[in-house]
Amino acid sequence: MDNQTPSTKADIAALMDSIGKLYDANECWKDEIIRHFDVTVENIRHDLEGANKDDIELLKDAKNRHAERIQRLERHVGIVA
Repeated sequence: MDNQTPSTKADIAALMDSIGKLYDANECWKDEIIRHFDVTVENIRHDLEGANKDDIELLKDAKNRHAERIQRLERHVGIVA
């Protein structure tokens, strides 16, 4: 192949078309990655909300059990009627 052959308008148009298709493919790929990222982040957020809710419920249960133990002790020693 002779590297000195001048490009024709058709060659340049074909090159520009290829570049345009590559750009479009990259944009589609980028959009797909962003959608996947958004879904992954939403799943993580949902999981953390659930874990946080579980922790809060455990803390509430522990607090209630602790309060009940204190009341039983107070009744046992006669501090509270």
